[in-house]
Amino acid sequence: MSNHALCENLGYAARVAMDFAGKRVLSREAAREYLQMGARAIMQMSAELEEDAIA
Repeated sequence: MSNHALCENLGYAARVAMDFAGKRVLSREAAREYLQMGARAIMQMSAELEEDAIA
């Protein structure tokens, strides 16, 4: 996953957090999908940190 994609996916997760703090305009399905995208980005970064620690 490219750095751009990682940032974009984290941005989607942040959008859900902002939505929860506000009027909650996102549908449940969209919120779930956005959070999953953010989770994938976090897992990818975690894996890269582990690889760097081993190297």
